[in-house]
This record gives sequence, structure tokens and C-alpha cells, in this order.
Amino acid sequence: MKVWNKTEILGRMNERIAIESVSESRSASGAVSESWSTFATVWAAISYQKSGTDEKEMVAKQTTVRNVEFTVRHRTDVTEKMRINYDSRYYDIDRITYEPEKQFMVLEAKAYK
Repeated sequence: MKVWNKTEILGRMNERIAIESVSESRSASGAVSESWSTFATVWAAISYQKSGTDEKEMVAKQTTVRNVEFTVRHRTDVTEKMRINYDSRYYDIDRITYEPEKQFMVLEAKAYK
């Protein structure tokens, strides 16, 4: 079980991240296109997963996966359909967990290279 120390978490929240949401549109021919826009810019504490990166076979090429946890202040409007833009890299949100008092939340995310 993770122990939540409010002072420690606040002291580590020193990186700015952009949480982005997607919108889809259809062209006259019926093709669907996605566009991402900034939903919120927030302070975050960033922890790289101890295992570092995984390598996976994706569509006949080897891909490196970087697992990262972003701890941010609690929000009710963030979903797994969103992504994070941090340090010129995009991270897909896999899972969202909340600390017991709902002051913070952890966005578990992956970036593919």
C-alpha cells in the first residue's frame, strides 16, 4: 500500500505537464481525423517506473515503451482517453488512481518510441 505524505508530494510537484484531449471530425468523404488540444496545464511529480522501459514487438518493429507515473492534484475531469504532453513526448494514460483523501491522483502512462 502506498503511503501518501502531502508535504512530500507537494515538494516534488515541480514539473509542468499538459493534459490533452482528443476530438474527432469527419471530412466530406467520411474519413475520420483526430486533433489533440490542451485540456489543462498542471504541476506534477514525475516518477519513472523502476523497470525503466520495456521493449515490445509492434507491427513487425521493435518498440521501446517508457512507463511513467504523473502525480497531480485531484481532478474529476481527467479520463484514460486523454494523453499527457511532457518533455516533447506524448504519454497515453493507462490508469488513474486516487489517494484516499482525494487530494492527489496518479496518472499511470506510457510513451512509445
